[in-house]
Amino acid sequence: MRKLVLTMFALLSVTAVTAQTDTKERKAPKEMTPEEMTSRMAKDLDLTDAQKTKVLALNKEYKDMFKGGPGMGGPRGPKPDGKSGATDNQQRPERPQMTDAQKAEMKKHMEQRKAYDQKLKSILTADQYKSWQKQHKRGPKGGPRDGKRPDKVSQE
Repeated sequence: MRKLVLTMFALLSVTAVTAQTDTKERKAPKEMTPEEMTSRMAKDLDLTDAQKTKVLALNKEYKDMFKGGPGMGGPRGPKPDGKSGATDNQQRPERPQMTDAQKAEMKKHMEQRKAYDQKLKSILTADQYKSWQKQHKRGPKGGPRDGKRPDKVSQE
């Protein structure tokens, strides 16, 4: 009887600890430095030494553009129902309207992004640029546009 009570207590303790860790807020992803970003691009795109130098200078020039902000990969607020996903019959809360300042900031960011892309395109080869575009295309929910998740790739 005593072992049964101790076993039940242990199971309840583990359940309580697991429930507490699931409700903790997500941490924002670590911001990459221009050097880290260039190193990753060099590896992914097989850049030459000359390209690495130019891309590093470009990443340093545009480093402020890559800082996180609302909607830039930071932690999200809790869902209204407290669950991880909503079903079809549940209503989503209405998205708040953007202020004029937010719209101006978004427009500025989009223009910076376009300028960065044009400069990057002049540095990379056509194949490298296509590969970079494919890696950075995002769908409406932040995932790849093709619907495939890197961590959920099927074994074929």
